[in-house]
Amino acid sequence: GSFSKGKEEARANEWQAKNVTPILYREHNRHAYMHKTMRAWAETYRDGVRGKERIVVEHAIARPLQSTRQDDFVGRLLWAMSDPSGLPAKRFAELDPVPSLDWLELFTEERFQHADLGRFGVPTRPTGEGSLAFSLTRRPSPYSLASWMCIADAGVPTSRWDDVMRHLAHWLVRHLDDPTLLLWLVKSGGQLHRELVRLIEHRLDELAKLDREGDTAGLARIRRSAPKAVPGPPMRTLWRLLLAGRVKSSRHDLDLYGWRDRFQRDGLTTTLRLQLREMLTPRVSLREPFHWPVEEEEGREPEHIKDLVDWEIVLSVDHVHSALREFANDVRWTSALPGLLSDFNALLRDALDLMRELGRADDKSDLSYTDQPSIGKHPRNRHLHDWTALVDLTRDAWLATVSQAPARTARVTESWRDMHYPLFRRLAFFAAAQDDVIPPRRALDWLLDDAHWWLWSEETEREAMRLLVSLAPRLSEQTLPELEQAVLTGPPREIKDDVEPDGWTWIVDRKVWLRLAKIDETGAALGSAGKERLAQLSSRHPEWKLATDQHDEFPGWMGDGQERRKSVSSPPRRRELIEWLRPQPSADYWRVDDWPQRCRDNFATTACALCALATEGVWPTDRWRGALQAWSEERHVKRSWRYMAPVLVTAPDEALQALGHGVSWWLHEISRTFEGHDAHFFTLAHRLLTSDHQDRMDADEPVMYAMNHPVGLVTEALLRWWYRRSLEDEQGLPEEIRATFTELCRTDRLRHGRLLLATRVIPLFRVDREWTTQNLLPLFDWQRSKAEARVAWQGFLLSPQLFHPLMEVLKPAFLDTATHYAELDKYDGQYASLLAFAALDRGDTFSIAELADATRTLPPDGLRDSAQALVNALEGAGDQAADYWTNRVAPYLRAVWPWTQDKLSLDIAESLGNLCVAARGAFPDALRFLQAWLQPLAQPEVLVRRVHANGLCSEFPEQALGFLDLVIGDQAQWPPRDLSGCLEAIRTSTPKLATDQRFERLEDCLRRHGK
Repeated sequence: GSFSKGKEEARANEWQAKNVTPILYREHNRHAYMHKTMRAWAETYRDGVRGKERIVVEHAIARPLQSTRQDDFVGRLLWAMSDPSGLPAKRFAELDPVPSLDWLELFTEERFQHADLGRFGVPTRPTGEGSLAFSLTRRPSPYSLASWMCIADAGVPTSRWDDVMRHLAHWLVRHLDDPTLLLWLVKSGGQLHRELVRLIEHRLDELAKLDREGDTAGLARIRRSAPKAVPGPPMRTLWRLLLAGRVKSSRHDLDLYGWRDRFQRDGLTTTLRLQLREMLTPRVSLREPFHWPVEEEEGREPEHIKDLVDWEIVLSVDHVHSALREFANDVRWTSALPGLLSDFNALLRDALDLMRELGRADDKSDLSYTDQPSIGKHPRNRHLHDWTALVDLTRDAWLATVSQAPARTARVTESWRDMHYPLFRRLAFFAAAQDDVIPPRRALDWLLDDAHWWLWSEETEREAMRLLVSLAPRLSEQTLPELEQAVLTGPPREIKDDVEPDGWTWIVDRKVWLRLAKIDETGAALGSAGKERLAQLSSRHPEWKLATDQHDEFPGWMGDGQERRKSVSSPPRRRELIEWLRPQPSADYWRVDDWPQRCRDNFATTACALCALATEGVWPTDRWRGALQAWSEERHVKRSWRYMAPVLVTAPDEALQALGHGVSWWLHEISRTFEGHDAHFFTLAHRLLTSDHQDRMDADEPVMYAMNHPVGLVTEALLRWWYRRSLEDEQGLPEEIRATFTELCRTDRLRHGRLLLATRVIPLFRVDREWTTQNLLPLFDWQRSKAEARVAWQGFLLSPQLFHPLMEVLKPAFLDTATHYAELDKYDGQYASLLAFAALDRGDTFSIAELADATRTLPPDGLRDSAQALVNALEGAGDQAADYWTNRVAPYLRAVWPWTQDKLSLDIAESLGNLCVAARGAFPDALRFLQAWLQPLAQPEVLVRRVHANGLCSEFPEQALGFLDLVIGDQAQWPPRDLSGCLEAIRTSTPKLATDQRFERLEDCLRRHGK
């Protein structure tokens, strides 16, 4: 095609000479493309915007995998997406199926430099700025969109989006069920642009409406084109928290030490109180979840938020405990505490409400005793979590208020008892244990609430025991037997319903003995039944003794040396940490420690400790596994490789075997950026590949399974190392990986690795055709092995591209894949789309008969995906859609498409309806060609909206009326919202059509529904 004539052509040529030609020249010098490829690029440049849309349609279906410099399809798509008109970006955002979220990583790479500013409407300086680098998703704004510079403003100044950014946002919103998107937003700062907030909220509202109305067909339609578009309950919770501003961002403008200086200067003013409240506001910190070994992941669905992300309750400021310790001896701070009690109380409630939202807390459990074992000051309070500072502050403020306003403290304590969290029940018990605050009778009622649940619950055990000890001497002769009887009755069975009967009997005896012994120790007079039971239990268990330091009041202790589950912290110093690791080579259910967090926060100490043990031949594999997971995070990868690669390479075989998943994941993460120790990299990779790993293949998700299998992770690491070289056509595989890749293709137990190689078959073929033809391409042959071919084709279809030199070699297997369509599982649609593109651009590779036979073999679902590929291609033609219909699509439909009624379905009818609309200027011809296959749709809403938006009712009123009559039946629950606008446009354009029976039927449909 070409640009329109006249002024539009002149403007286009001027813009091309100014913007496109320098880019073409620069790209030519930078990449030295082959002459054939350069001619294709030149044709695309001459086509202008529409040529860029075609680039999007052709390449967005693939995942952004690396290729050679001569086939830089990623670079071509990025160049197309940066078009200032936004039309290529719009095409990208609206494609069906939606392009993979993997493109986000490329869109955020800082590939653009100072010379590229003009492409985004930003003037350049003559001298240039060599250090400037920006990405498609984070870049300078042109002056027309930039916010004003000012001293003061009515709101937060934010630049407006251009069309490219707006369409990128629409694409992102089609991935709301993917935690990768949410984690990327958090990592990018967590402060969402107001337009993105509006888009997400609007989309969530739409989806919620469909869910409320039970519109499963509408939700299924959305999922069909974008499988991750409809967030499940856990993801909806996370989006609510992010949109509400409750996710911890990277802002660092809050300073508790600066607040203290202002407090000492001015005292507790209203402004400072509000500032403190803001700094202590609970928030949620999110990061990627731990990557469990693949055998543990099989079949796991994200039912809980922890399955999607790793979260933690934090405060707006960090290191709160250390800052507050400096307040402890400040008299002014102590005097100000009563005025802050209500604020601390509300903030603590907010923290618990966030935990409830995230699935950790409810009316009976909040696990607060694991983070803050004691409400009162106690050495077991390790202050590992900042949010527990709110517990200390609430307690201290309450204690400071007791002497000043006893009535107020009693009211606050009463309110704690009514708050539906165990932590507030603990606070109430703590307060009731203080003298002269809560009457003994009232305190006893609290202790025996809810059928005595809180007397026995682990959640409140420490504070319940303190209250019991405080109450017993103060109870009257009438009320003490009530407490004694409650103890003798024992705990309710449901408090530990997962314990075997023998174990339950032991637990009951222990709990009853401990409470009776505590009462007896206070000097309170037990009744005869209580004394007899205490004597029996003491005789049966002579080893039971009351602890002198009260440690038996904590749920982590059993009292006879046996420990129940408890939280422990690792030593912060290297020597102490080494000694701590020796007897504790792994954590277990009963001892929850902070080793993974220690590895995140203090690389040097943990690395030195593990190195010291390794020199002694001690390899605590569980500790190494947690460390490698922590060190795989971006901030640690370079340093961990520098210091730990020489250590790990010396690991004995049995240790490396046990660490297979951890080391392979670590290699996977460091492979793109590591420097030095190249020999160690290949040694570790080879040793991992020769280890004895589980080699089965997941039948439902072979690609995802392989990507998370140690062999697959190592293969991906080797590929990433290879990509760091400047790949060129026909340069050959480097010797460092050639033999390893050959082994992957030929060794049965390494099938996960060759699946990953199949995803890169095009760059491998371009770089080393001989090796790929001999070793990798035979795996695609269905006649040779169906199992191998299924895996190879699924790998290839993860990122399919139509590369004719490869297709010439793979043609028999490619066409034969149509007969194995069902075996492709979730990648079948990718094959159907690629088959359609091959037919549209068959070149000298395929004959019409071959393509027709393969297409005829497809089931209805496959034909639907092929038809959608035609729609995408036709829409990508833009203003040349009519020519593209005439020269490409119509010949395909005549010669390739199977015109048999047994292939007809509603989904295909809808896709062919979209094909009619996409034909634009050739709409009448397309309608004549396809009308026999059109039929009333269950949900014609989207199709009618596109008819209206494209102006077809005004341009082709009679044909548009016939089209609407075909796709809108009388059984539709609701008429499409744009139907009224369509009919009005038809009436205005051709008034006589208002008396047509088809028009009257559609108008009557509107009237019946009050439209």
